[in-house]
Amino acid sequence: MEREITSSNYQLWQPVYRQSGSEVRCSFDVTSPEARGINEGDAELFAGFLATMDVCAGDVKSWTVQRFASPYYAYDPARDDEGDLFGLAWRVTLSITGVTGYRACGKTGPYSADGFDPTWVDGPAGLTGEEERCVLIAAEGPTREFSLRDSYGGGELELIEYAFPHRTVLQARLDLGVVNLRGSVGPVRELLHESKIRFMTTHESDAFQRSAWQQPAEWRSL
Repeated sequence: MEREITSSNYQLWQPVYRQSGSEVRCSFDVTSPEARGINEGDAELFAGFLATMDVCAGDVKSWTVQRFASPYYAYDPARDDEGDLFGLAWRVTLSITGVTGYRACGKTGPYSADGFDPTWVDGPAGLTGEEERCVLIAAEGPTREFSLRDSYGGGELELIEYAFPHRTVLQARLDLGVVNLRGSVGPVRELLHESKIRFMTTHESDAFQRSAWQQPAEWRSL
């Protein structure tokens, strides 16, 4: 059956690539303005995403998908309504073979992408305010200081380097684990405050304004 796509129903963010032997691993975030979700995905969907981002030439071998909530993708995290503090996203990691070239990173995004996940059967995607994996995303400030995990009292901290052509930027991703979103509003707002006083970028709209972050890295040969 032919897939009918009438509009760009996904947005792709912050692709980053790492070489592992003869393979390249690509990680990026996905959001959906039309509330079209991702469950397991398939090779056709992710090959289309890869082509849209134009950051790696190769074949998608395998993938993982992890659903999460984050203030980084919220509609307006500054509002008092707790429902506006979190946005729904998916972290996708692809293993790519037969690579002839790749970029160390793409632009911050978004990349508008058409796609359809045949494994998604749950209707419109959204957050319930109950149990969800929560990830705080913050790009470096002037001091490159990342003590967010200490401020929260735990969580898994991942630092990712984005080698843009004119500047290298470190991004912190603090995975708070699966939490009750309504019960986490206070601690998450405190983390956002701690980030802002360090002049860190904690929302995609702010990252979008950084022109140096909207230029992908140069192509590399494998």
